Amino acid sequence: MISRALVEARETLSRGESAKFVTHLELIDELLQRVEVTEPPERVIGDLARSLATVRDVRVDDNRRAALVDVIGTVARQLAPSDEPAADPAIQKVWRELLAAADRLHGAGAVSLGRLPFVSDQLLELLVVEAGLELVDRPDRGTRVTGRPGRALATLAFSRKLAQTVGAALGGSVIANRQASYHYDPPGSHVRTHVDARSHELIFHMVLEHDVPDDGAPGSALVAHLPGRPGPQRLWLNPGEAVALSGRGTIHSWEQLRADERRTLIGIGFERRPRRGASLETSLESYGAERSAQ
Repeated sequence: MISRALVEARETLSRGESAKFVTHLELIDELLQRVEVTEPPERVIGDLARSLATVRDVRVDDNRRAALVDVIGTVARQLAPSDEPAADPAIQKVWRELLAAADRLHGAGAVSLGRLPFVSDQLLELLVVEAGLELVDRPDRGTRVTGRPGRALATLAFSRKLAQTVGAALGGSVIANRQASYHYDPPGSHVRTHVDARSHELIFHMVLEHDVPDDGAPGSALVAHLPGRPGPQRLWLNPGEAVALSGRGTIHSWEQLRADERRTLIGIGFERRPRRGASLETSLESYGAERSAQ
């Protein structure tokens, strides 16, 4: 199962631009070399777990660090295509190492923020209207549709209050990174298990509209897998409510929407700000040491 997940991850990346994913493929090959498929399952699991457990040095090359996080996300998707991994103890052991490795590299975290005091009814309504203008195509089925930010979303993205809120929730000072977008999730869509792209180290999500199932069920939730927890954390967000997520350090998904359910939300990207007078490498080293000590 583990070897197959790695091979499938390699095949998925191989279908992309070869030059773009060369570091990713090299990393998977390294892992596969340590996992001999002829060995007993417990040996395979142990080898892969030890490989991931060695991911402790945050001073590694930036491209290699980013590639490793991408590989972790791709393997996690193979192991948990429907939001949670199998209950098999061997799979669970590697899953815990995946979570721990992502956490060591970027820090895991998912914090429900509720309704923020500086998001007024007027601003929320303005965002809903702007989302309608940017998300003209809202299909009745298919995958998530993304739209560019308008003036209202761009203004919120660069709000000092929002940066302070996200920083306080996830720990440390953060800055907006010019990545903001509207998202529309049509009925039946499913944002499967993943880690976010490099441009979304940290991300702020706020739900604008959510037509929940007719039977009164809460509908699709954000599923965040955090190290040290017995199971995933599920966050249900009502319109106007938000979450701060360490997108690169947290394996997560959005549950599949039902046939009578649809949702519109925003995503705003942030990145950690290095301490004044400290290099990015030094700040990452310090942050990694703090996480290991917790």
